[in-house]
Amino acid sequence: LAAAEAALQAQDPDRIDLFWLGVAGDGRQEVFRREVEYVRSQFERDYGTAGRSLSLINSRTTVGAAPLATHTSLQRALRTLAATMDVDEDILFLFLTSHGSEYHELVLELDGVELPDLPAATLAQMLRDSGIRWKVIVISACYSGGFIDALKDEHTLVITAARHDRTSFGCSDDNDFTYFGRAYFEQSLTPETGFVEAFAKTQGVIAEWEKEMFEQALDKRGLQHSEPMMHAPEPIQAHLQRWRAQLATQR
Repeated sequence: LAAAEAALQAQDPDRIDLFWLGVAGDGRQEVFRREVEYVRSQFERDYGTAGRSLSLINSRTTVGAAPLATHTSLQRALRTLAATMDVDEDILFLFLTSHGSEYHELVLELDGVELPDLPAATLAQMLRDSGIRWKVIVISACYSGGFIDALKDEHTLVITAARHDRTSFGCSDDNDFTYFGRAYFEQSLTPETGFVEAFAKTQGVIAEWEKEMFEQALDKRGLQHSEPMMHAPEPIQAHLQRWRAQLATQR
């Protein structure tokens, strides 16, 4: 983690910078690592976050190469980013992907390491303690809609893969993406499409994929649509528009 932090570049005082932090929580399935790696590369290519990105990954394949995703590393990464950013103007894009519980906790798991899960209230407190004002938080996990109440404020866009009482789909060790990760980042988000607009497209994509899956299921009992959720207040949307306008002039 210290090596990754040392590689961070300072913010540009003449513009709004986007900083990126990814968290792959459950190391028992490689899909979460793959999602974080894909999205980090996507943002470095499309949104200029190279040198302003950190990844925290629990995975059997990257133990010696990437910082682990733990309470301690997440809190430290947020503090480091806050010290590097202009916390009043720059934007943090935080992407978390893992399994989630009905108690609205994100699973942090790695074989051989005892890790507590991450409750919504704990994540919210870490973000408040960091002092970072403008945030985009995307959570790909079951029951992730339960994080919205803890995280929401006028300066934060929150997008979740499922309603507070619904599961999401696609968590398989063999998959490159969860359903939501593929629908949002690969299928819907482009440099020309805003984060809010991409969510609108994602809702339709997810609904269609889940409908097809339910139709093919032999046992349809208990199957319910995940219903991705979003909290998008006007102040953060306006600030994202200012950032996108600056980004367009640099292309």
